Amino acid sequence: MVLRRLTFMLIFAGLTSCGNDSSSKNTDALPMETPSEKGASLYTVNCTSCHGEDGKMGGSGAKDLSESQLTDKQIKKILRKGKNAMPPMSAILETDENMDFVIQHIKTLRK
Repeated sequence: MVLRRLTFMLIFAGLTSCGNDSSSKNTDALPMETPSEKGASLYTVNCTSCHGEDGKMGGSGAKDLSESQLTDKQIKKILRKGKNAMPPMSAILETDENMDFVIQHIKTLRK
């Protein structure tokens, strides 16, 4: 009976201690992207096929982003709801923070 309890306690202790040490996580494996890099990455993956790397491509009727005078609020509305041939991007970009990163990148494309 003592052996059973000892075995149970060792198994329980082993299970409850596994994976709970946050210091064992390797957070240094991948460098964190800066907001600017994140915005550029999201733009490259989701926007360049129509707008191009420099925002001037105009594929599928896409607007020239280098000439855009839209406010952040107006751009966010277009990202959320889409406009003309551009589909809504809210499900793709997933968060307001990601939308803000893309908006900041779009503003770097302006003349």
